[in-house]
Amino acid sequence: MRAIPTSQAPWAKATEKGHHPLICHALDTAAVAERLLDLLVGPRCRSELRAAFEPLGDPDAWIALFCGLHDIGKFCPAFQGLNIELALKRFDESTASGLTAVRKQSKLSGRVDTPHGLVTAMHMKDLLLRWEASMDTAETIAVALGGHHGRFPNGAALRQARREVNNHGGQTWEGWRDAFVREVAAARGLPDPAGLPWWDVHVSTAAAVGLAALTTVSDWIASDADNFTYADISDPVAYAKQANERAAIAVETLELRPWSPPASFTALFPKKSPRPVQTVVERLTADRHEPSLIIVEAPTGEGKSKAALQAAAALINNLDLTGAYVAMPTKVTSNQMHEELEDLLESLGDDRTKARLIYSNAGEYLAELSITPTDVGRDDPDGSDVQAKEWFTRKKSLLVPLGVGTVDQALKAAIRSGHFFVRLTALSGKVVVIDEVHAYDVYMSTLLDRLLAWLGRLGTSVVMLSATLPSERRDELVAAWQSGLLRCLPRETPRAEPFTGYPRVTMAGAGKPVVEAAGLSELNTGRKLRLTRVADDDVVDWALDHVADGGCVAVMHNLVRRAVATHAALEERIAKLSPEERPRLLAINGQLPAGVRHAIETELKAAVGRNGKRPPKMIVVSTSVLEQGLDLDFDAMLTDLAPVDNLIQRAGRVHRFSTAPSRGEAVLAITGVDDTDKGPRFPQYLHTIHAPMTLMRTWALLRERTTLDMSVEVSTLVDAVYGPAEAITCPTGWEDSWQAAAEKLANQRRNNEHDARLMYLPHPTTVTHLGELTMHGKSTKNTRQSRKR
Repeated sequence: MRAIPTSQAPWAKATEKGHHPLICHALDTAAVAERLLDLLVGPRCRSELRAAFEPLGDPDAWIALFCGLHDIGKFCPAFQGLNIELALKRFDESTASGLTAVRKQSKLSGRVDTPHGLVTAMHMKDLLLRWEASMDTAETIAVALGGHHGRFPNGAALRQARREVNNHGGQTWEGWRDAFVREVAAARGLPDPAGLPWWDVHVSTAAAVGLAALTTVSDWIASDADNFTYADISDPVAYAKQANERAAIAVETLELRPWSPPASFTALFPKKSPRPVQTVVERLTADRHEPSLIIVEAPTGEGKSKAALQAAAALINNLDLTGAYVAMPTKVTSNQMHEELEDLLESLGDDRTKARLIYSNAGEYLAELSITPTDVGRDDPDGSDVQAKEWFTRKKSLLVPLGVGTVDQALKAAIRSGHFFVRLTALSGKVVVIDEVHAYDVYMSTLLDRLLAWLGRLGTSVVMLSATLPSERRDELVAAWQSGLLRCLPRETPRAEPFTGYPRVTMAGAGKPVVEAAGLSELNTGRKLRLTRVADDDVVDWALDHVADGGCVAVMHNLVRRAVATHAALEERIAKLSPEERPRLLAINGQLPAGVRHAIETELKAAVGRNGKRPPKMIVVSTSVLEQGLDLDFDAMLTDLAPVDNLIQRAGRVHRFSTAPSRGEAVLAITGVDDTDKGPRFPQYLHTIHAPMTLMRTWALLRERTTLDMSVEVSTLVDAVYGPAEAITCPTGWEDSWQAAAEKLANQRRNNEHDARLMYLPHPTTVTHLGELTMHGKSTKNTRQSRKR
């Protein structure tokens, strides 16, 4: 096996101006990885990763070393020959002929060399096997390192790379790469790896995911030429010391300091008295020292969001976590929660922690990371790392300790896409809060179940919130998360005892889930709304009549075109009124330009938000953007018929802050449905928003009711609509349309589940090779959004 003296080694020379030599970058990356391990990788995943390398001595040092070796695949003819003029100056004549043989022909466009990630994986596997590691261990570590550009090499790709001897250089270059590994290990103060008990090293799938993420992020940070500039490496040990010092500064610049909130509700919210559901959550989480799943179900106004933050704070303290990610259904709700988190931090006097807003195109809400990794994407043959560079530098990633954003940012961690393992690992050390968990369609719910399984596998605690979660769906969510935690299939997880009380808090860990009842605050105790029915032609009259003597009402349509038409009709009628009779008229929907919508949201919060100055008369015409968006309080509401859970959410915007008798009767009027002998008829195109079967079941349940009791009926109504088919009897005459709608819904669910399965990761218990996790991956641009609001 041919070797060359270290002093003449190709890795000891710069490849081009501005590039780090390979050994410099290896030492830089290793130094960053050692600093980053506790900040990026969650406790359970980190524990498994350390346990894997424990037989070798200092596990952190060995983990960091392997992260540093990720680019060893660049030390091959194919990569070195990319700059053939420079390469010919650096190698002797016998080697130069090999470089010339694999140089790209000038007439060819794009990269034709074997991707260096494949060469890394191939070499590290062979090297580990020579060190007497098991086949599983060798392959798992090798693939984790080789996947640092976002996708794990599979077996076929590795076999093809091995056949391309001219590209990887055969035994000569293999010997040089072996020497490279010894050189980096020695510079880091580690012994010769060849004499260590590698047969005792066993790397779990979770540990491998953490290793891949740590490698990738450390590579990105170490590629920042502002922090890691070229230096003389005639003394690699001295350079390694410098790298440690630079790594400390670079990681500190990222501001990844863990959030340290007070653990109790009263300490978090000293000006608030805890409500019943908050009291239950605090009691359940106060001494919780194991990864946990918490589901809080309560009506609007019971303080679910604050209960979630309190639970997150307790778990952060008890489990030594870095922070939390709060996942919201829409950008509007994300913006609102972001404001609440900023207010919370200010009230706590916490100027060390920043709440970051995380979603695509967040504009001024997104802060730039304070690094510029100039090398990210430079060497990636398929260009996927260009997207990684943009994600890492221009968008605030999930790496931050305290973030709030849309749920899709978390769901991408369950999709077989590039760098999914970075997202997943970034969540592993946080509490993940998922709000309005009932609001996602079958496609997104299927992805959510798979995300929960992986979060459970990594020991990530989750808090989920809903006012209207069907019992069956609650059981599915718990089983999905526990299946990852317990390393079994969802059907094999322990089940909670049946429980029908409401509000309720579900707590799951490694044992049997428990469900506890929570009381209601004074606001929701005995809270009832009068249900009325209004024909489409009478919507304008209804709105004007309800504000004639003063008041603020909302008219909510499911379709933008209906909202636009109602607003235009109201505008025309209001113009004919005398100035003193005219109500303030506002319109808001998801298609408004961002600036216009933001201005309207601001005006609404100032008028009918908490502590707002209510105008004498106001009519707001909207789509469902108000259903889960702004925290507003109307005197009455008219809404298109929607699924029962959506109606309950909308009803929560009526008398939201006060049920004082002076406000009059709380009214929820329903429009957008016509009864016929053969069943209800809905507005054209509504099926693109809501499933006809769900609408029919909701209408069959509500059409003869005159009241809605928000204090006791929510759970019963939701379970009826989403429960077994026999829970609601098909009204006479509806049989044909009922059956057709049921079959259509079943087909839609099958199709949505199928689409999701094409995208999501295998269940963690079924993974046999890391390559399965990115095999046939789809672009995350294909991730479907929840219903447009």
